[in-house]
Amino acid sequence: MRPYILAENNWKTIKDASFEVAILPWGACEAHNYHLPYGTDIIEADHVAAESARIAWERGAKVIVLPTIPFGVNTGQADVLLDMNMNPSTQMAILRDVVEVLNRQGIYKLVILNSHGGNDFKTMIRELGLKYPDMFLCSCNWYQALDQSKYFENKDDHAGEMETSVILHLAPQLVRPIIEA
Repeated sequence: MRPYILAENNWKTIKDASFEVAILPWGACEAHNYHLPYGTDIIEADHVAAESARIAWERGAKVIVLPTIPFGVNTGQADVLLDMNMNPSTQMAILRDVVEVLNRQGIYKLVILNSHGGNDFKTMIRELGLKYPDMFLCSCNWYQALDQSKYFENKDDHAGEMETSVILHLAPQLVRPIIEA
């Protein structure tokens, strides 16, 4: 059990705990070419959030990772079978509810760890920041945290070298050979 992952804990271990920062991983469920799974963004969000929290926890941070939101904005791929779309207004409603709970419970810092290019939290954070002035709200697109050109020949943001490499590392059993893609 990892004490910084909410979904792995129970009320007994959480009820007397104190957290200063919550991480909300946010993915999407969409096709990633023919070789990567629909859950690519979810798998990546889960792992990046957990590993980031582990490092922070080991350095003394009081951080908790919330369950990953599995749906993102996919309005541009409505023709792709089972690409699940969550409208921005729905995202805002979910984010508002999460912020309300954290604010009420005294966790005043929220990092939205975004794993999907179609999600854009900037205006939502601005709006919620006015309603919850004690809250520190920010988002981070993990896939933009490094200069891909240092590691990959092709700078692709969707099902390219980087995402394929990440999923080959995290869940190789879910990656089809590229020649079949």
